[in-house]
Amino acid sequence: YWVGEAMEDVNYVDLPATPEKVSGAIEMAASNAAHLAGLLKDRGYSGVSG
Repeated sequence: YWVGEAMEDVNYVDLPATPEKVSGAIEMAASNAAHLAGLLKDRGYSGVSG
């Protein structure tokens, strides 16, 4: 994805290191996904009726 304004010249893959805010967001997303997986494993998901 782009870093800064959309459609600009700097892409994420071109950066020398991962920005701290991006690292934090990735860590939080992974933590939330692991937590949700544990909840679903323990309690299951009943789905939506209707």
